[in-house]
Amino acid sequence: MKTVLYIGALLLCGFHLLKYAIGQPSLRGMGQKGTAEMPVLVSRARPVVTFAPAKDMSLTAAGWCSLSPETRLSVPGNGRLWFAAYNNGAGLLISALAKTEAPWLWEAAHHLPFPVLRGGTTPYKGETLHETLYTLSADADPFHPLHDAAKDAPCLVYRAKLLLDFQQIQVIIEYHEPITQEQARDMAYDLPYLNAFQERGRAACSIVLPGKSNGDVLPRRIDKISVADKAISRIKLSRWTGEMQRRGSL
Repeated sequence: MKTVLYIGALLLCGFHLLKYAIGQPSLRGMGQKGTAEMPVLVSRARPVVTFAPAKDMSLTAAGWCSLSPETRLSVPGNGRLWFAAYNNGAGLLISALAKTEAPWLWEAAHHLPFPVLRGGTTPYKGETLHETLYTLSADADPFHPLHDAAKDAPCLVYRAKLLLDFQQIQVIIEYHEPITQEQARDMAYDLPYLNAFQERGRAACSIVLPGKSNGDVLPRRIDKISVADKAISRIKLSRWTGEMQRRGSL
């Protein structure tokens, strides 16, 4: 009799635990503060992060996938990426969270996956925001299938990045605008164009850190994100996020 009661208690406990787990919102997913606002990428896991796209942006895609970034060792790294993509008719906006799996860390923020036209840092809510401008060819761009541009058109890219949680989390914003091959070759010398583009990139989206401000509130409901479309290359995404290093190594 005691055995039956014991088994029954375990089953009841398991049922309530399962019910509790099912009822919990996702740690990372898409949330929406109000019916008038667009869905945004949200992370409830520490550090708590979300994004604030410009009002003229429309959500076009969202997904998550596993990553195998390059390392300085003989084996690839291991991580996961969640992203949301938006379009305003002039450019493509990417908001993303990239998380390492033990024992990997992201390389220091100044290690960049592509050659840059301009780089710099600025204080941002107690963190350091790393900003870069670079050109990205169509065949290296994991998000090129989402562009409205011509098939082979390169893009000018604004990237803003935070490196959080002891280099385990990358928070990335990218704004892409298509350019011609001729523009790409001479872009480094067109300072007025670069200045104007950087301001458009900054205006396209901002990173929200609710833990840093009493005024920033997370959406109540967070929906799970489905696996990213196969048209988004995992190999290109793994390069796009940057290199990893093993914890404890230089």
